[in-house]
Amino acid sequence: MKTLYLHAKEFMYRPQQPVKGIPKDEATAEERRFNNVLVVFITIEKGDWDTREEKIQTFIEDLENHIKRINIESVVIYPYAHLSEELEDPRKAYRFLKYLENSLKKKDMKIHRAPFGWYKEFLIHVHGHPLAELSRRF
Repeated sequence: MKTLYLHAKEFMYRPQQPVKGIPKDEATAEERRFNNVLVVFITIEKGDWDTREEKIQTFIEDLENHIKRINIESVVIYPYAHLSEELEDPRKAYRFLKYLENSLKKKDMKIHRAPFGWYKEFLIHVHGHPLAELSRRF
């Protein structure tokens, strides 16, 4: 699992069309806008489903520490297949993201997950402080 954390002043995405051959996500396909949010671009890689418990626990600990450091309350999980060439099976990747989302919500985090399996337009205005851009591998 690879991630890119971006602390955004503003973030907007708008789903354009579903990707053919990918499970249909029940998440809404409408435009969403956020202010002062941590956007987590996330790629689920081959084998991540098999080690999901460990990866998700490590990710949540890292995420909790990071949001405390930058003092924010909201997180957008944004499925983004472009961080790796070794992608997990789409059905498993979607289930992984749903599992991750539910795990984060149990922690009382303000979480929004962008729809999986859609081509999306997005606009992002990232802060310029030292912790505004971080990449992670779990």
